Amino acid sequence: MQTIDLKLLKELTATQRIPCISLYMPTHRVHPANATDPITFKNLYKKTLQYIHNNNLHEHEKLIQPLEKLINDKTFWDHNDEGLAIFASSEGMQILRLPEKVQEISCVADSFCVKPLFKLYYENQPYYLLALGLDDVQLYHGDKYQLQKLNIKDNVPTTMKEALGDELTDNHLHASVVQGAGLHGYMEKSQEEDIDMDRFFRKIDQAILEHYPIPQDIPLVLVALPEHHNHFLRISKHTNLSPIHLQINPQSLSKAVLLEKVQKIFDKILEKRKIELLKRYQLAVPENLSSLDIGDVVRDVIDGKVDIFCFAHGTSIDGHIDVDRREIVQNNKQHTDVINELGRMVFAYGGSVIALNEKEMPSETGFFTINRY
Repeated sequence: MQTIDLKLLKELTATQRIPCISLYMPTHRVHPANATDPITFKNLYKKTLQYIHNNNLHEHEKLIQPLEKLINDKTFWDHNDEGLAIFASSEGMQILRLPEKVQEISCVADSFCVKPLFKLYYENQPYYLLALGLDDVQLYHGDKYQLQKLNIKDNVPTTMKEALGDELTDNHLHASVVQGAGLHGYMEKSQEEDIDMDRFFRKIDQAILEHYPIPQDIPLVLVALPEHHNHFLRISKHTNLSPIHLQINPQSLSKAVLLEKVQKIFDKILEKRKIELLKRYQLAVPENLSSLDIGDVVRDVIDGKVDIFCFAHGTSIDGHIDVDRREIVQNNKQHTDVINELGRMVFAYGGSVIALNEKEMPSETGFFTINRY
C-alpha cells in the first residue's frame, strides 16, 4: 500500500503540460470478490483507449498501450487493496494501491488527476507510537491504515533490567546496619520504584532521540499504564509528544486493536480540525475572504490568493482552466475536471486542498475558498 504523503503529491502535481493518463478504480482484497477486478480494469482500459482514438490523441495512446498487459497478469491482481490508481506520462508510470474505495475515473489530459488523493492525504496522520512497559518496550511507525513495529534491538532498552542492570536499587537499603544503631538511609519501596522507573524511562527517551529522531511535525503517541504516564511525560525531552495518549497496558492488546484505538484518537482530532475549518470559513465570509462563485475562485487561484480550497468529495466541473484568459474553457480533446485543476494549482502555490463529505459542506456549490488576502 502506498502512503499518500506530501512528497508523492508534490511529485504528481508538478507533472504538467505533457500528455498524462490517470486511471482510478475500486478493487477487492480477497477472493472471490477480487476475481472481478481484472474485468473492471479491462473495461476501463477499453473506454479510455476508445476516447483516445476518437480524439486522435496519439501521444496518449503510446502511454496507455503498456497497461494492456496488466489485464491478464494474475500476480498483479492477487495483491489488491481497496482501490487502484495508475498514473502514466512520458516521465514514467506510478501504480498505487489505495487503502480506501475510490470512484472509477478515466482522465486523459496534460496533467494528472490527483483530486481523490487529497482526501486520503488530509484524513491520514502519520505518527510514531511508543508502547511502554517495565518489562517490554516497543516502538511503532503508523498511520490511519497500518502500524509497523520497528526493530529497536541493540538501540533502545526494552526492559528495566536491560536498561539499569546493576544500577537497580537493591533491597531498598542504602547504608550498612550497625549493631544497636537501627536502619539508616532506608527508602520506602514505592520511592525506590519511582527512582528506577524515572531512570529507565529517561534512558528510553534518550535512546529514541538518538537512534530514531522523529520529525517535529509527526506526533509521538504514548501507550502505557496510567501510573507510568506522568513519569514518562515529566522526564521526556521529546517536544512532539501527542497531547492525547492511551492509558492502557499495551501488552494486553494485539497490533490490530492497538491500531483501532489509536485511530479513534486521530478521528477525534480530525473532527476538531474540521470544526475549526468551518469556523474559519464563517469568519472569512463577512471579510470578503471567501468565495462560492466558480469564476471568482478561478481568478483568485490564478492570482495565488487562495490559502484553502475545500470541495465536496466527488464534486466535478467539466472544463479546462485557461490561465491566460483567466476563465474556464471547454477542450474537446482532453477529459479534464476544473475542481482537479484548481486543487492542483492551489497545492502548487503552497495552499491546502481539503476534501469533505457532501453533508459536511456549508455551501450547495460543492466548494469554497478561504483567501490569504
